[in-house]
Amino acid sequence: MNKLILNKLFSILLAISGAVIVLGIVVYAIWGFNIAPDRPQHYTFEVNYDVVIELNEKEEALQDLCENVFDANGLNYSKKEVLVSIDNSSFSETTDKSLIYTFNSAKTENLEKAVQAVNSELTKAGSAYADAIVSASWHTLESERFYDYAWRGAIAIAVAAIVTLAYVGIRYGVSCAVAGLACCIHDALFTVAILALVRFPVFTYAPVLYAAAAAFLSVLLWLVLSNKIRENLKAPEAASVPSGETIKNTVQASKKALITLAAIFAGVILVLGGITLFGAAEVALLVLPMLLSVAVPLYSTLFIGPEILVPVRAAFDKKRAQKKAVYVGKKKADATDAE
Repeated sequence: MNKLILNKLFSILLAISGAVIVLGIVVYAIWGFNIAPDRPQHYTFEVNYDVVIELNEKEEALQDLCENVFDANGLNYSKKEVLVSIDNSSFSETTDKSLIYTFNSAKTENLEKAVQAVNSELTKAGSAYADAIVSASWHTLESERFYDYAWRGAIAIAVAAIVTLAYVGIRYGVSCAVAGLACCIHDALFTVAILALVRFPVFTYAPVLYAAAAAFLSVLLWLVLSNKIRENLKAPEAASVPSGETIKNTVQASKKALITLAAIFAGVILVLGGITLFGAAEVALLVLPMLLSVAVPLYSTLFIGPEILVPVRAAFDKKRAQKKAVYVGKKKADATDAE
């Protein structure tokens, strides 16, 4: 593939990346991410009772009572469930049950009115439940603070990416570090842009985690490629070949290794995420977008990074050659003056 075709391909890929990132920012600014899976805050209305098993016949009436009260107070529940625990330790078998209604949104004063109305009906004289231990209450709940863990994990991964990037600069030169930084930023933005555009449901703050993971894997893949490039540039046969050509040949020769490494990362993510035939839907929602954090770095390492490295490396080589020429000229002039 000649240089003109490669330059055109890079321009096209760069334009695609830019368009995706810009559109992703626009979509995020208008609609945000699809945060459907988790509920940072919700409400529950609970009716707890500890009665003999014969009371089970009255459960339907108890549910009708609660739901009629909800209708009267403008409350719409999203989920209804009955939690059961059986106690055989007493002389008669008893059942502890909780009738739980979940509300995604509700006014606290309406919930308070509903509690008072239900408790009043349960305890009034002549009620079928007057002799039972039955009580209603409401609660404000927050889902497990996943976003706290995601945020802390993202910070840890980002710090690891920065440290690794600094190592790339020290070990393989500033030009490699510049190209690696460009890929790192590209991959973080591209990943969250894709999530915003495709509207894949994600947990709160999970996009930050995915962006950090993409940045880290980007630096890691770039580290592997930088090592290969350094070895090939140091080879004797590379002295008579432009560094840009050596870099592109190295990328072509390293494709299989990089794809294999990315596949290993993807496999580890799937295993650690517990994606099996019986995997939970919540786990899938967390793990599947993480695969994007592998695919995007692989794409940038193969197509974006090398095209950035070539001109940056050439600029550094040119500056180094100029400094060397000045130094050699000055050294010769000093030697002549000494004579």
